[in-house]
Amino acid sequence: MGQRSSREAFENPYEYAVQDQFVREASSLLLIFYGLMSDNRLTFRRDDRSVEKAIWMLQMDALDSLRDCLKSLVRKNHRVAGKLFRDIIETLDLAAYFASRSKKSNHDLDKWYRNEIIPHSVYREFIKSTEGPAASDEKKRLYSNLSKFTHRSYRAICDGYTLGSNDRLVHDAVTVTFSERGEQAETMLVTPQIIASYFASLAELTRMFSVEVHQRGVLSEVEVSDAITKALEVETVPRRFLPARWLAGRRSSG
Repeated sequence: MGQRSSREAFENPYEYAVQDQFVREASSLLLIFYGLMSDNRLTFRRDDRSVEKAIWMLQMDALDSLRDCLKSLVRKNHRVAGKLFRDIIETLDLAAYFASRSKKSNHDLDKWYRNEIIPHSVYREFIKSTEGPAASDEKKRLYSNLSKFTHRSYRAICDGYTLGSNDRLVHDAVTVTFSERGEQAETMLVTPQIIASYFASLAELTRMFSVEVHQRGVLSEVEVSDAITKALEVETVPRRFLPARWLAGRRSSG
């Protein structure tokens, strides 16, 4: 799975073969992860209130969201995927917080098992105290950016429109009605830039999940490494277009 920033993917959206390969590899990887995490050795009892069970359940939830994102983007339904991006980060962060096994996180774990919500600010404060203000601010920035999808910022909603004549907004899901039989067919008009950038964001979230799932002890590093090896295709699809910033750099240096 190639590493592309969402910005670079937006600027160079026509790498369809690269996107197709990402879909195949990500589908395979997430399915392998699901099989490993569903293994009988990872089952927990209903009344179990351990840290291990909480981490496993939260990371399974994040994995489900990753798979839902991928399926949605294949259907060009970027709105559903975008709303899940923040959910994935928030879920992984809560698992990481519980994995710290600090006095406060253990107290919050008991609250979580009592069905109380642990706000993401608690995790950011934990990061601030353990890794410093810079790490906390970085988490806050990432969370704020992803929140724009969830809270439907103007830009996030604009991603669901294309421009028609005279800059007229056209919703990207156009329904065509066949009057004779009363059937309806939906045609998606999502711009390739939007889908490309969302795929890049999903690739980064998948990478983060791969790190978190072994750092928190649900899977071993060997299991994660083997899963990635099995999922990746032998031949990497070559890029057809070079990033605009790379070309600009080449021109300036030449």
